Amino acid sequence: MAKIVEQVDVNGNIVNDYDTSLSVKALFEVISNSFPSIYKDDDGMICGEINGKGFAIRAKNITYLGHPHPLYKKRIQIAGDLQQFYRIALEKGRIPILLGVYTYGDNTVFCDFSIEDFIDKKAHNSSAHVYTSDLSAATTDNYYYKEDYFGNRITVFSRKGVQVFLNEKLGIQNDKNDNGSEQYEYRFDEDELKVAEEPFTYGVDLEVGKINRIIMEFFHTTNKKWYGIDCYKTMIEANYRNKYQPEWPGFFLEFEFERYLNSNNYNSIIQFAQDKRKNGIDLDLFFPTLRMYGDLKAHSSNSRGIQGNDWETVFGLIDRPTRNNHIYYVVCEHDTMKDSECNYEVTFFWNKAQEKDNLMSYSKKMKNSVELTHAYIFDINRENKQFLKKFGQGVNSNGKPRKPKIMIEQDNYSDFLLEESAL
Repeated sequence: MAKIVEQVDVNGNIVNDYDTSLSVKALFEVISNSFPSIYKDDDGMICGEINGKGFAIRAKNITYLGHPHPLYKKRIQIAGDLQQFYRIALEKGRIPILLGVYTYGDNTVFCDFSIEDFIDKKAHNSSAHVYTSDLSAATTDNYYYKEDYFGNRITVFSRKGVQVFLNEKLGIQNDKNDNGSEQYEYRFDEDELKVAEEPFTYGVDLEVGKINRIIMEFFHTTNKKWYGIDCYKTMIEANYRNKYQPEWPGFFLEFEFERYLNSNNYNSIIQFAQDKRKNGIDLDLFFPTLRMYGDLKAHSSNSRGIQGNDWETVFGLIDRPTRNNHIYYVVCEHDTMKDSECNYEVTFFWNKAQEKDNLMSYSKKMKNSVELTHAYIFDINRENKQFLKKFGQGVNSNGKPRKPKIMIEQDNYSDFLLEESAL
């Protein structure tokens, strides 16, 4: 009997519907229409070539993992002859690709399961996994990368992301220069770094407890229902520096929290400390009494993980040899109403307020309202950093994937959790 599971539509929305898959013939047709110069060689191997570099594809449907697993978990079945495919592809001078193909309605998404991570796992692992949230991210941003706790690497991409994927997979240089790129090489400036070198231990637990109480007081006293238009009006009236950001829930959270700290004279305990310069520490918060950094995140309850900051920044702070550093993540989880379900009223307001010609700009991603449901405080340090996942989402203006960031996946919350509260 067919089962209703989570699916991802062409706009990146996660919906509930029946599981789907393609025939072998249909799989080949989808790949042929999306990848360059696709053909089957005399051995029936799916092959392609770009810029003189050959590749071979072992294709599998991405489908629901099966009962009793959560409805968001999907997989490809790993074939028993994967090692043979890998060996023959290399012998023929082609890069082997283990490719999952996801289709639902008009949406097509591909997933490269790094084949080296799976060729030796057949005896223990008959499938490779991907989440609907991963498929949704690739649908909206065209390119998504993550590395899980076990070191398995997956790259999820839309039809529009095929060229970027092949450039990365085959080592093809992009002709575009790096001007305008969001990527940078992070370097810590010792003269400007706020974190003191001397160890700090006395009263840490008491101070962390005080900070936790201040944070939770904010969440329990703030309004729990936020409407996009009202939030934009409030930030515009205050001439807030991030008043026109499209992902307004996260920036309204910053606005409200900063206002709360100022009105209660808590700035000697928690400060906003964003430094978006090239070598700056791009974390929202600094705790002077602890001499530690933190960050503030709004997080949708339908996401499988909390997306954090630049991987190099986080690990650069945690791994400083002079002391055991901590980074505290303050996370507000919320249920979300999409603007597409409310006649795009926030979208129209946002575009009109900026006098844009295209009143539907950002309409697919715009949120109409959010309702706060949970607050979390997470502690990232040397002892639990191994539970962080690595992910990258989207493509820079130079055509290259964005630099990886950290992710705290839902299954690993307990490894980082200091405090949580329902709102």
